[in-house]
Amino acid sequence: MTAQSDVIDEVIDDRPDDARTATLAALRTEVERLSFPLDLGAAMLRTLRGRVLTQLDTRLLPRLRGAMPAVVVLGGSTGVGKSTLLNTVVGAQISEAGVLRPTTRRPVLAVHPDDAAALETHPLTGLADVVPHDGVPAGLALLDAPDLDSVHADNRALAARLLEAADLWVFVTTAARYGDAIAWHILRDADERGVSLAVVLNRVPTTARTAVRADLLTRLDAAGLGSVPLFLITDAGPHEGPLDAARTGELDAFLRLLARREQAAGVVRRTTRATASALREALGALADGADAQVAALTRLRTLTTAAAAGPAAAISAALRDGQAAAGTPAAQWEAASDGGPLAPLAGTGRARAGWRGRALAGRTAAVERLAEAAAAQAALLLTDALRAVPAAVAHAWRDHGAGALAAGITPPPPGRVAADAVAAWRAAVATEVTSLAPGAHAALDGPGLAALVQAAALGLAGAGPAVTRLLGAEGAGVLERARADLLARAEAAVRSAAAPYLGALAEPGPGAGARLRELATELGDLA
Repeated sequence: MTAQSDVIDEVIDDRPDDARTATLAALRTEVERLSFPLDLGAAMLRTLRGRVLTQLDTRLLPRLRGAMPAVVVLGGSTGVGKSTLLNTVVGAQISEAGVLRPTTRRPVLAVHPDDAAALETHPLTGLADVVPHDGVPAGLALLDAPDLDSVHADNRALAARLLEAADLWVFVTTAARYGDAIAWHILRDADERGVSLAVVLNRVPTTARTAVRADLLTRLDAAGLGSVPLFLITDAGPHEGPLDAARTGELDAFLRLLARREQAAGVVRRTTRATASALREALGALADGADAQVAALTRLRTLTTAAAAGPAAAISAALRDGQAAAGTPAAQWEAASDGGPLAPLAGTGRARAGWRGRALAGRTAAVERLAEAAAAQAALLLTDALRAVPAAVAHAWRDHGAGALAAGITPPPPGRVAADAVAAWRAAVATEVTSLAPGAHAALDGPGLAALVQAAALGLAGAGPAVTRLLGAEGAGVLERARADLLARAEAAVRSAAAPYLGALAEPGPGAGARLRELATELGDLA
């Protein structure tokens, strides 16, 4: 064992601090509302965000809200004997130990009955099975954590999370496993974040004790952990149940010394101070990440709006140019107006007597077919414009860390959106035209006249003059309004195609970075 005084050397007052509690609570709210939707180091930032929340929930806030036992986490790789050590220290079988891996499926939190009440509302009680036992040193809570290298990802994540709650991490390894890279990586990371550490080398062959101890001390020195308390436990060979207490005597004495209020408070204070320092660094990284996200999101909004502007301008130009009426609608008009039922509308013939009978019905049906054909082509043009928006957005987002985000968005079917927009426009035109005074038009009834106005607004060349002949000056106003409404609805439909993308660009929160930095400066000395 080395320099226990390096760990057990400080005394603190455990009284809660309302002002710092309020600051930490406000900080937690800010951190929780952070989001990192863009691929700008988002995975690291989300991990860091989770780590900060765990530190706040399981260490800092509970400490400031009231006195509680020091949390000692027994952590290490698979099968190194963590549960057996806990059972030996407590003197009872309270954590399952055996050959089945992973042995610890549900963490066990062992506490002295006198300390149980202090942990009733602690978040750890939702992560572990709390087992009160008078064999636990009063003042300590001993937590048997899942394996750091568990085959189950959930267990590995939980083990890492529980280490954030530790006032002291007892890193348990064996003579055969102490070189494991994963465990050493986590050990160094915990030290960098200020967690107080101790190392237990378990199952050490008596004949190799000196050599193994020397090698492990060399590794610890190389990792900057030379002052960490080290405990060697000789190999007991095949056995069931707790170890002989003599084998764990030094570790047991260390923990029981640590359980004294002054010593436990010193460890808590040391870890809390270091955690607060690491927390400030983490908050700085989160603030920088939030600022980067806001800047990128602002840029993406501009790019997204611009991505829809091109197709919106294109559909407007196509409708102004009369492309919706080109081809089939124009040919139908020419055939129907050259001696056909629409000749009176085109000025190439006059309405025969009885136009309110079959002739009227024929003209109305012919005009409605024209309007239907032109509207169908308008819907196709609008569908093409709507399809262009997601492609333009995806292209714009790829270089700004949002390619995956764009791929996960499914906009409404463009064909349906286009059909609905054109149908709504036609209904609006029909409502206005059929409200005109009866008898204002002699060659068409109300539905026929509405169809004629629609065809004219869609660009059918001969239909416009026909509207003017039938309605005079009033017809010019009706037609102008129909054209303007068509263009407005088409452009709005295209721009709306960008809405799902704009909605996905949820900001971390305006000023989130600045607020995190402000709260970080208010933390002060948390210990």
